[in-house]
Amino acid sequence: MFLIMFSIISIEFFGLEAVESGYLMSYFGVLQMVVQGLVIGKLTSHCTEQTLLRLGIFVFAGVGLGMALMRTVWHYCIIVVPLVFAFNVLGTITDSMLTKAVPSSDTGAMLGICASVQPLTRTVGPTLGVILYKHFGVSSFGYLQFVVNIGLFVYLLKSKISLGETKSR
Repeated sequence: MFLIMFSIISIEFFGLEAVESGYLMSYFGVLQMVVQGLVIGKLTSHCTEQTLLRLGIFVFAGVGLGMALMRTVWHYCIIVVPLVFAFNVLGTITDSMLTKAVPSSDTGAMLGICASVQPLTRTVGPTLGVILYKHFGVSSFGYLQFVVNIGLFVYLLKSKISLGETKSR
């Protein structure tokens, strides 16, 4: 939700001009390319999907706590590194796990569903984001992210749900 509201937050909370906000988004984009290109491939070859899913959720929870405590744009520049890592890990792993959970004939449909999640969040997110921002401030995004992801992390640790590969080849 923070990223959906970033243009407003960058102006009101960080006090950035449009050009500075653009530079920050460019930094974010370059980090995404580097992490996706250099880190994710190596991790997926060395770790199981279950481990990476839990790692991504745990890092995302830590990022939430960092976002709740950040006060300057420099704090955000530091926080965005693990944020990009968690986004890329979770995006890659969840798509992979979900497509393996369905028969081969349904892989396209599952990828379509996965691709439709982000536009859905961009539809609902601004409304919820404005409510959180106006009533509770920027730190509410971080606390919400922290609580949701810690809850999910604990659930995955305690659950006996098999996250293994079930796709028929």
